[in-house]
Amino acid sequence: MVVQALNVNVSALDEIFEPFNRSNVPGLVVGIAQHGKLLYRRGFGLASLEHAVANTPGTRMRIGSISKHFASLLTLLLVEEGKLDLDTPIRSYVPELTGPGGDPTVRQLLMHRGGSRCYLDIGFLCRGLAIAPLGTALATQVRQTGRNFAPGDMMIYNNGGYHLVSIAIERVGGASFEAQLKARLFDPLGMRDTESIPSDYSITPGIATMHTPAPGGGWRRGLFPSEENRGEGAIVSTVDDMLRWAEHLRTQDRFGSPASWAALTGLAPFPDGAAGSYALGLMVQSYRGVRIVHHSGGVAGGSSQMLTAPDHELDIVIMANGAPACYPVKLAEQALDLLLADHLGERTPTIAAADYKDLLGDWWSADTGMIYGLVDEEGVLKLSLCSSPKGFPLEKGLNGQVVARGTGAGMGDVEIGLDEAARGAGLTVRFGGQAAVYRKVARDTAAAEAFAEAVAGQYYSADADCKAVIARDGERIVLRCGDAYGQTESELVCLGETLACTAPSLAGWSCALSFSKQGGRVSGFQLNSGRTRTLSFERRHAD
Repeated sequence: MVVQALNVNVSALDEIFEPFNRSNVPGLVVGIAQHGKLLYRRGFGLASLEHAVANTPGTRMRIGSISKHFASLLTLLLVEEGKLDLDTPIRSYVPELTGPGGDPTVRQLLMHRGGSRCYLDIGFLCRGLAIAPLGTALATQVRQTGRNFAPGDMMIYNNGGYHLVSIAIERVGGASFEAQLKARLFDPLGMRDTESIPSDYSITPGIATMHTPAPGGGWRRGLFPSEENRGEGAIVSTVDDMLRWAEHLRTQDRFGSPASWAALTGLAPFPDGAAGSYALGLMVQSYRGVRIVHHSGGVAGGSSQMLTAPDHELDIVIMANGAPACYPVKLAEQALDLLLADHLGERTPTIAAADYKDLLGDWWSADTGMIYGLVDEEGVLKLSLCSSPKGFPLEKGLNGQVVARGTGAGMGDVEIGLDEAARGAGLTVRFGGQAAVYRKVARDTAAAEAFAEAVAGQYYSADADCKAVIARDGERIVLRCGDAYGQTESELVCLGETLACTAPSLAGWSCALSFSKQGGRVSGFQLNSGRTRTLSFERRHAD
């Protein structure tokens, strides 16, 4: 197939990124290529506020979860050699997983369909951004007696699954995970500035500082809360190296069998027949009628997007180190809108919040324990998770489906039954091949006093090895969680006699709490969030 070269309006691209062309805040780097030839390559803002060093195209940055498909491809190369089997349970390679965490296959973990809980998300919930010692990740996965769902039943994004596969790769591959990535993937393509680095505490030459806003103004260093980051998100790279890699995703001419490359982007339906869009560390979707293969990444103080439009041989890489109001996924889409304007279909329209004003608020399901919200953001109807005030735009497609695309919890597309809810039938929420009906709940301040009195006390979760205290703090009801390494605090919002949600923590997470009673007294609660389900806390007798 002959692909027509694009006419590039550099000044129009500059306009997209001009808001980040500042000398007093962190920024981003951008690389765009077609047929492997550079179309656009620029740095914006500062790589280091501390040292007043500017971002350049040669600046190295963390790519976060874009790392996942590198781990997947390395897995497939080991499958070619007979050292790994995609459809063998992970406990065959990590026998420490004697509980339910050992049941998922390697393939299910790479597709986020394994159902296990994730060490990283449990850490966010129980200790915030505090960093635990080496070995905590595996110990947390081993300790789980519960799980999000049975393997293969559905999908919830899970970094812990990639951590386990990284351990398996290291054990069968004859070298460290990091060394295998370098020798088998990076070196053959001349990716000299690319490494997998498990800890932000390691001094890494040429890397931008990740920046997070400090409470009250100013900035703090973004330090990822793990020193054992592996295939889940540890790679550091440059736009030049990543464009070289994106081109190879299309040419596939240096390594890997046709079967391996097909598996990397192969999609599988869910048990109910619904289509999936997440392959092995890559998402394969249609954007305004154009096929795209992509993955985003997020770290503490940074974000990124890698996207290729194979039919147009167009590659886009954007990496940010804390630029204010910077969303690389949206910026990449703006670049696509400009560069492929003659090839794109109509944009799916958003939905006016005024059309569904009676549905605005929180919705809860007893079957899932989850809370979703319908919120009005500047007139646009959006879907939020666990009562977060911010949401993801809802769009109505030609087939009448209402969808929130690419939610921040990594859940993929979420389909919402708005019209059914407007008729009083409850709000149906479907994603990952499963659906549940949600009923509306209200923030009842009148019941808050009785709720606070009933739930106040001490709790403990064995799976999380975490203590929790619910108590009054002035006018607020607070949930304080802590393990051996740190603690976090969130405000609880009463949504009913036995239901509450938390305000987003400093780590950005919020969750739903469903309380149980025994003998008329609250005996515990289950915690549910976008990526962690049915995490049980039992009430301790000494209140």
